[in-house]
Amino acid sequence: MPGADAGRRRARRKAFELLFELSQHPGQDAASVLERTISDPEVSDLYNEDPDEEGYVHGAIGGVTAQFISELVETVKHNETHIDAELSRYPTDWSYDRIGLPEKIILQLAYAEMMYIGTEYRIVINEALELVKIYGEHEASRFVNGILGAVLRRHPELEELSGGDS
Repeated sequence: MPGADAGRRRARRKAFELLFELSQHPGQDAASVLERTISDPEVSDLYNEDPDEEGYVHGAIGGVTAQFISELVETVKHNETHIDAELSRYPTDWSYDRIGLPEKIILQLAYAEMMYIGTEYRIVINEALELVKIYGEHEASRFVNGILGAVLRRHPELEELSGGDS
């Protein structure tokens, strides 16, 4: 049965989809895409009829889920230049510009959620790897995990915020 964690997972998935859409249509404004997705009953109904990977069909996008989707998308878009500059430090054998678009968006989402929103890093990394399974290339999970591990090593305060190793 989907609960609060499933709602956040669904919100991350929807945020990924919206960021992907925005990357394909750079002239679109994030706020208008969010408004259309969350408020338009026809779009919301289509989303509600789309089962997730476990086969669940979820209820309306609203309340906390809508707020979290908006927070994720707006945080990434508002800080995209800084996020990309930070993430480009980590691939040592590969240019950040050559990373596939799905993997890049997943990394942006994860970085934004850890660094700006303050979600516990273990949750963020786990959720990023789940998104990679759905949207990324076959071997991308190792790459994404490695980049997020490098972010964590560069920002030990993230580990301290979560109470250290448990």
